[in-house]
Amino acid sequence: MFNYLLKQFWFIWLTLALSWVLLAHTELASWNKHLIIEGEYWRVLSGNFCHNNLIHWLMNIATLTLIYFVYDDRLSNRHFLALSILLGLVGGLALLLAKYDEYVGLSGIIHGLLAYAALIDLMKGKIKLGFIVLTGLGIKLVIEQIYGGDPWVTEMIGIDVATDAHLIFTLLGLTIALVVWCPLWNRQPLSS
Repeated sequence: MFNYLLKQFWFIWLTLALSWVLLAHTELASWNKHLIIEGEYWRVLSGNFCHNNLIHWLMNIATLTLIYFVYDDRLSNRHFLALSILLGLVGGLALLLAKYDEYVGLSGIIHGLLAYAALIDLMKGKIKLGFIVLTGLGIKLVIEQIYGGDPWVTEMIGIDVATDAHLIFTLLGLTIALVVWCPLWNRQPLSS
């Protein structure tokens, strides 16, 4: 049974294990603009898997797991892994242009994955689900840009909610979906 769960859901297990280890080593792996500029380039990606505290980690892992199980019939483990790495790298580099000096958490990648998957649903004919998810995500982002992050969440995770990162990673997820799937959307299935 354990082998089945490990093989079937290896992306979640890998992300859970990596982010759990990095929870204890945030100071060595968190996204830090000044340290990245000084040559600690691994932080561009690794910072996305670091968290400020256990509650922050649990919230992100729970959200990622929910998204994974909503979309696992359409996106394979390999898709989730490749997208997470691409979003983490490109998004981590894009954050160098943002206002942040430090950033931790999976929430950027989560926003990018959700935007990607919802747009794919729209392009593949699951219009109602794709529209609802993209509309909800858009409303959330507008509220965050106008009013900032939720104070309750900020208090729980011990840091400000990275609202600009959420926007950047969402736009990146949408861009990846358009670039990768628009030319292929009528010719190739998503899952393999």
